[in-house]
Amino acid sequence: MIGALTATFNTSLAVAELPSAVIFDRRSHWAAIQVGNAVRLVGLILFFLALGPVGDFLGEGLAGIGAAAMSGTSVAYVLNRLGPVEAHERRRVMGFSMALGAATSLAGGALGLFGYLVAPRLIWGLGALWITVAAVVFLVGRPRTSTPASRHVEPLAAYASGLVQIGRHPRAWLAVTADAALVGPLLLWQLRLGATDVSAVFVGFAVMKVAGLLGGQLLGHRRVGTRVLLACVTGNIVSVVGFAASDRVPLIAGFFGVHVMLQIAVSVYCRSELHAVVDDSRRAGASSVVSLLGSLVSGVAALVVGHIADVSGALPAMIPSIVLYLTVVALTIATAQAQRRRSARLLEPDVGG
Repeated sequence: MIGALTATFNTSLAVAELPSAVIFDRRSHWAAIQVGNAVRLVGLILFFLALGPVGDFLGEGLAGIGAAAMSGTSVAYVLNRLGPVEAHERRRVMGFSMALGAATSLAGGALGLFGYLVAPRLIWGLGALWITVAAVVFLVGRPRTSTPASRHVEPLAAYASGLVQIGRHPRAWLAVTADAALVGPLLLWQLRLGATDVSAVFVGFAVMKVAGLLGGQLLGHRRVGTRVLLACVTGNIVSVVGFAASDRVPLIAGFFGVHVMLQIAVSVYCRSELHAVVDDSRRAGASSVVSLLGSLVSGVAALVVGHIADVSGALPAMIPSIVLYLTVVALTIATAQAQRRRSARLLEPDVGG
């Protein structure tokens, strides 16, 4: 059931990704984020009303649409105002954005735990209230000028063609596989910790968000190369195996925290590398293409993980995540070798001149 609900979320997110990116890149940065926030609010209200499976699936669908409108747009909103910067500065800003999100999520999780202990359904009601506050804050801070109005907007056909090219780029698939690789632990962490009590679930949530704070800053310094990324991916494979194989809450939470920290670091690196080759006019579109492809991969992987977990247990259910991490390794090595070959060709003397 959890796998099916997750697949519903990812499917609706995938369907809504590109339309929301078009609104952001070609119409209004601000409106896309606010619309996404409003749709997610409706999804949370449906969860709060507890209408049964139909309401739950509808809520997941609306939450996916809302997430699509906000996933790539929020990062692009910041990067477009940042201007041309070096790679480590871009990673630092993206990492800070993720760290800030982790910190506010931790505060929201604490509020959710309080609500759950009072009445379980309040966790959704307080979540809806939290999103409403976010919408009001963003309304007050609305930019005075419209960014798209100050630049040329390319024809829609050229814009769409550019997004297709981005979807074929190796750096896009590097980001897709890196993001989708978290599907195993993400699907099972609450079940693994929830076998004890809700406090253990909150401990896992707190570990996840603190790890997110650290992971967002981990690769923000100037010198980060392929070897560092591969070391982080290797550490992630080890941590997901430890997460699934452990039978004590402290070990489960510890391995989960290491996984989240390294996962965030890998995601920041891969998405930063993608944005290095993307123009401002397609930045939200590029993020949405990656999120769309990642949602499709994650949706399929979620069903596979759920089935394996039901049949064989938590440890075999990590196989899809491990395969995706190995794909990240293969793409990283292939991309680095291609870059070296291009550099070597540029350095060759022009003997035919």
